[in-house]
Amino acid sequence: MSVPRPAPEGLRGRVPLLAASYAVMTREGVDGREVLLQLRQGTGFMDGWWACGAAGHVEDAGSPTEALHREVEEELGVRVEVCAPLTTVQRSTLAGPREQRADFFFHVTQWSGEPTLLEPDKAAELRWWPLAELPERVVPHERLVLEGLHSGDLPPFVEMGHDQRLVLVAALGANRAIGVDGGMPWHLPEDLKHFKALTMGGVMIMGRRTWDSIGRALPGRTTVVITSDHDWSAPGAIAVHSLAEALVVGGPGEVFIVGGGEIYRQTIELASRLELTEIDASPEAEVFFPEVDAQHWHETRRDPREGFDFVTYERNLTG
Repeated sequence: MSVPRPAPEGLRGRVPLLAASYAVMTREGVDGREVLLQLRQGTGFMDGWWACGAAGHVEDAGSPTEALHREVEEELGVRVEVCAPLTTVQRSTLAGPREQRADFFFHVTQWSGEPTLLEPDKAAELRWWPLAELPERVVPHERLVLEGLHSGDLPPFVEMGHDQRLVLVAALGANRAIGVDGGMPWHLPEDLKHFKALTMGGVMIMGRRTWDSIGRALPGRTTVVITSDHDWSAPGAIAVHSLAEALVVGGPGEVFIVGGGEIYRQTIELASRLELTEIDASPEAEVFFPEVDAQHWHETRRDPREGFDFVTYERNLTG
């Protein structure tokens, strides 16, 4: 039985869903069915990821079908002739109200005209891809739909992301110190083993400086790196450019936030659990962990070691 978690302040009460329509346009190719995808750019969200050929918000109290026809014509310059509802995805992340979504997917199989990229400021490329061999970076909820279409196992309604839980993992001094000179102020092999045991098999979100201090992708985990450099990449890392993007890529279930200071500051109010190594020393430092407010957190486990404790905090259900 799952333990209920309090919603972040911005998601309490009646939070409206943002609705959008998506065109899944397919054709028969030489090697099987193909789907039309666009490579996002210049939108400020999930740029560099492949997405459905056309998509847009439901506007002016219109219907999803009206939005579909409008977006296909505006983005691709073609008129939809034959389409059918494919599925509805109701998705959520902890990033705030704008990431509470209702997405209506339509399977478009006939249209008049030749699809052409009419909004090059929002998409770098338009390409037909084999439905069985999608590119590596497809927007996660759209990949789910496309893979379901290919397998023939796509339900009429999908819920995703509502069980997302953030776990902050950090080692900090008695003065909340966590970083100095691009690294940690200590070397604790036992803490490194503890960190590995906590995060193995999971998704880790970190800032670029934390990645640089580690220097490589840690095996057995998915590593999401938030960076402002749109040209940055590294083997084993999924580069994103905002916390909202990182949470979309992080997906459902537990997602581990592992640094640095600014990422902790942005996420502590969204987290449901803290896994802290509390070190007795108070070293000089440049980066500090946010204050753990007793009004919002309570200690559920403490494992004393020599010179430090492994401590778990859970968010108060009322705070």
